[in-house]
Amino acid sequence: MMKKSEAVINRLKRLIQLAGSGEKLEPLIFAQFNELLTKVPLLYFILCTNSLALAYTHYGIAPDYLTIYVAGFLSVACILRAFKWHTFKQKTFSLEQAKHQIKMTVLFSIIMGIGFSLWCFVLYDYGDVSLRAHIAYFMSVTVIGIIVCLIHLPAAVWSTTLTVGIPFVLFFSASGEPIFVAIAINFTMVAGVLVLITLSYYRAFSNVVIAKQDLVVQHAQTQRLNVQNELLANQDGLTKLANRRSFANYLSQKLNELSHTSSFIVGLIDLDGFKPVNDIHGHAAGDRVLMEVSQRLTKALNDDCMLARIGGDEFAIVIDHSASHNEVEAFGKKITQILGQPFIMRTGLVQISGSCGFAIYPEAGDTVDALMERADFALYQAKSEARGSTVIFTAEHERLIRQKSKLELALNQSVKNKELSLHYQPIVNGQTEQLLGLEALARWDNPELGHISPTEFIAVAEKTGMVTEITLGLFEQAVCDLKLWPEHLYLSFNLSVHDVISHKTLLELKRIVDFHGIPSKRIQFEITETTMMSDLDLCSATTKKLQAQGFMIALDDFGSGYSSLSYIHKLAFDNLKIDSSFVANLLHDQRSQGVVKTILELCISFNVSCTVEGVETQEQKDLLLTLGCNNMQGYYFYRPAPIEQFDLSENVKLFD
Repeated sequence: MMKKSEAVINRLKRLIQLAGSGEKLEPLIFAQFNELLTKVPLLYFILCTNSLALAYTHYGIAPDYLTIYVAGFLSVACILRAFKWHTFKQKTFSLEQAKHQIKMTVLFSIIMGIGFSLWCFVLYDYGDVSLRAHIAYFMSVTVIGIIVCLIHLPAAVWSTTLTVGIPFVLFFSASGEPIFVAIAINFTMVAGVLVLITLSYYRAFSNVVIAKQDLVVQHAQTQRLNVQNELLANQDGLTKLANRRSFANYLSQKLNELSHTSSFIVGLIDLDGFKPVNDIHGHAAGDRVLMEVSQRLTKALNDDCMLARIGGDEFAIVIDHSASHNEVEAFGKKITQILGQPFIMRTGLVQISGSCGFAIYPEAGDTVDALMERADFALYQAKSEARGSTVIFTAEHERLIRQKSKLELALNQSVKNKELSLHYQPIVNGQTEQLLGLEALARWDNPELGHISPTEFIAVAEKTGMVTEITLGLFEQAVCDLKLWPEHLYLSFNLSVHDVISHKTLLELKRIVDFHGIPSKRIQFEITETTMMSDLDLCSATTKKLQAQGFMIALDDFGSGYSSLSYIHKLAFDNLKIDSSFVANLLHDQRSQGVVKTILELCISFNVSCTVEGVETQEQKDLLLTLGCNNMQGYYFYRPAPIEQFDLSENVKLFD
């Protein structure tokens, strides 16, 4: 019995509680409070009106202290409570204040219920049957009205039912009057149904409030996600600078806001020598370098400047322009000096540099694309001149762009018409001067533009995507020529970075060789050191695959790029070609001789052959032989020429 009693008591406590709990409590309490703001004044109005009517019908019959003073006191209490709740509409309540007023409402419902009940029970003894019926009507209707008004507050409903309803039922059931007993029974049924409806309504009301709060929370979460997504969409994840999209939007907005009389600078900064940082020190070190670069640039710029990271190792800036070209160049030099300072990594010091290209609005362009393209062109010119230099886009660069555009159109037409040709430069044994193989070199003579150097048109071809078509077309020409050569001669053919990283291109090269029935061992692919370093892992995997197919691999222009023993052992190659820059000063520079000798010894330790490029004199040849080099290439032996100018069967030199 004790357990059942405790269970009943606990259930009653749960039913009479003010609201929910936890994070759902606050919105539910405020929802209840807002409903009470309109319902409580109405409740007291009903109570006051009904009590005054009851006092009026008993006036002169019951004592004055009951019909005037007690009724007046209770009415004034109702009016004061109603007025106080009316003033609440003009105030802002905290959670604790709202909770307090709800508790006070429950308390007053108990006090007022007891007070009015006692008043009614005392009046009952002074009236006849009709007045007693009025009292029964007053109490029943008032209780029902209170329940309806307090439907959002179960605690008040239960307190009113317990303090007024139960005494009402007991009192009139014990009156002995059949009509009052019937009223008590009817009231019990109606009040019970209303209480159940109240509880059901309150659950629905609570669910609606909670669901609304959940929607508010979800909306807030969605807004936060939208803000985060917007931030991620416009921010570089590593450096937290603006990204390319954000930079373009900023530049577009700036163009819309400024007049053509205003001026500003768009600058692009590219890190030179950053790729080996990842390959030698690891990607974590590369990330740390990029973060420190962003910090250095941020400190060097004013707060009103825009700085963004728009690529792997490329940054962009927008600066209001009111300076001369000399001052802009000085600013660029300041940036390159900042970037030229060593970076301290856990794996050691890292040394890079930075090149800058600037385009000035409006003289360099008046659109986002135009300014970015011209800044990029200036950056390309800076990197071409020397690492760590600064170039401002000028009218001369505009002329070069038009010339380049004209060159692109002409090259595209020449590729379609297969106008590009091949010259060959032999690779010889320095002691016997016998031919070992021939390097294929692309040549282009245009009827309108004249002779264009390979350096110039290959760069255009790589940028426009025509290089693959050129490579495959010229390679097939070279393979057809190779079929007519003595079998002891091999073909050396240059591959660009686009060729090396293209699986499709490599498959097509192998198909051409197989189609013409040429053994793979008679073909050597030359890949520059710089190309290898563009993606060390991928290029290494590619060269190993080519070696597995029987091709020879030559590491071309060694010494002109990022030569380092820390990565060269990762590369797969059969022949190392020493760059001609070491040969130019060979006779007078002991250091150059030492470098060449070291490279030759390196090749011996790696069990690969070595070829020296750029041999132009008898003295250079003799010194190289003394140093231990046998394979050579240069103007001293042969200049590049069409294959028809070589008598390959006799291996004799046809011209100086």
